[in-house]
Amino acid sequence: MAHVIGPSERQAKRRGNSCARVWAYAGASALLMAACDPSPPEPSPAHDASSNAGEPAVAVIAAPAPADPVSPPTASTPSPTARAQVTTRVDPRGARTALERATLAQQGNATPPSEIRRANRATMIYADAKFGSPFRGKLTHGEDFGVFERVEASSGDRECRGEGWARIGVSAFICLEHTSPSKRVPRELPVLGRGQLTPHYYARVRRKNAAGEVPLAPRWASRSALAAGAEPLDHLQPDHDYAFERRRSSRNGTVLVDKAFRVVREADVRRLEPSGFAGRDVVVEPLPDEGRLAWSLEWPHALIRAEPNLDAKIVGKAVHQSDFFVTDTAVRRRGVEWIAVAGERPGWIAADEIRRWYPAPRPDKLGDEELWIDVELEQQTLAVMLGDAPLFVTMIASGNHKHPTPQGVFRIKTKMATSTMDSQAGDEEAYSVEGVPWAQFFHKRYGLHGTFWHNRFGRRTSHGCVNLSAKDAALVYAMTAPDPLPGWAMAFAHDNAPGTVIRVRKMDAVVRDRRAVADAELNAEPEPEPEPDPVSARD
Repeated sequence: MAHVIGPSERQAKRRGNSCARVWAYAGASALLMAACDPSPPEPSPAHDASSNAGEPAVAVIAAPAPADPVSPPTASTPSPTARAQVTTRVDPRGARTALERATLAQQGNATPPSEIRRANRATMIYADAKFGSPFRGKLTHGEDFGVFERVEASSGDRECRGEGWARIGVSAFICLEHTSPSKRVPRELPVLGRGQLTPHYYARVRRKNAAGEVPLAPRWASRSALAAGAEPLDHLQPDHDYAFERRRSSRNGTVLVDKAFRVVREADVRRLEPSGFAGRDVVVEPLPDEGRLAWSLEWPHALIRAEPNLDAKIVGKAVHQSDFFVTDTAVRRRGVEWIAVAGERPGWIAADEIRRWYPAPRPDKLGDEELWIDVELEQQTLAVMLGDAPLFVTMIASGNHKHPTPQGVFRIKTKMATSTMDSQAGDEEAYSVEGVPWAQFFHKRYGLHGTFWHNRFGRRTSHGCVNLSAKDAALVYAMTAPDPLPGWAMAFAHDNAPGTVIRVRKMDAVVRDRRAVADAELNAEPEPEPEPDPVSARD
């Protein structure tokens, strides 16, 4: 099983003590990260091989398995170029995970901040020590952040009261007027609760009953109002996914509490649990010299047969979302395309029951040590690459046939710890989704982000964005630029701190290079205050 950022490891990261951030806030060198020893993941329970009575024992490829079955699209046969398997070995420089390797490649040794301060209100970060310069990010009220140096205001700047301006990152400045000294270690955002995969508890109204009615989900002004038997403040609305900060027990049953301290009874809503799926950290588990990385799409498992025939003997089971290796040998029998399984126990598996990773040459103008993201829509995969070498590979859920994900070579423009995603005027569906985690926008309203409302990774599902599991979204967010430093709720790319390149393609199809457009947008005049709040369609 692939290494992922587990709850305990992620909690340490959020407290600022993770390997990836020790150098930034304790003054240690990047080599310290090599001494970090992430706890190995717990093995996933294998599917019971005896579930088919009378069948001989079969090999089981195991993985977590929570999902509703959805018919997959038919996989097409890739071209010879797409068949090429990248086997370049990564020089880890002492790194033990993909995240550490990415950090070493992009940051190296870093200077720790000279002081820590607290934002006493939401505060914008600017690209220059001057109000009105382009935005570089945002600090939320109550969060701590690092200051690297005090600076003089730029010429022509209107008055910044208090202690003046400070640099808090690369081309990142704030006015210290509404800040104060702090001794706390800045936190990575979003912050996760103990044992949580996402920063919030999520819920929506329950499904319609037999009479076709949506059951009511009353909301009270506070826990005390509920306990006192007060009338509800209002009711939750359909077509809306709500984010809650806390989950508490009470004499009225378990309740969910939002950031305004309003509460709903958990029994009145339908909880949305994030998937536990995670991709493969190729630094932790390198790819073999032979074989192509693949995943099972079928619930509860895809069957591996001795021959490419539906009537052939079953010799193995690939549990839903487990990864394994196949060859590029394919045959078609009675309308079914079969792929040969690699390994000690060879067999055949139906092509439309799996997804495969097909790397392709990197885009122009990218160096051997430059990190970039490759999204392939035909097989629904995403890879974090360092030059030609893969660091991390996973399955995604991209836009469906009605709402396709735009293709091209882009740059990440905006990163947000959490984002509210609403429908817009003219959309066929009305929806609102609160607290979508680890959002990274690369083109208009399209981006990568974490997903808590489905587990259909490997299938075209979204309204256009690239959906990632919670674990995968957190990891990719931590690896890419612009880098939201601890305490930052948002980060905007700048020509001195450009966003990570992301290519969206279908196999070998040529895509348009749109980086020049993204670079031009970085130099555009900023919008007037108040602060921007990017909105994306729900996916």
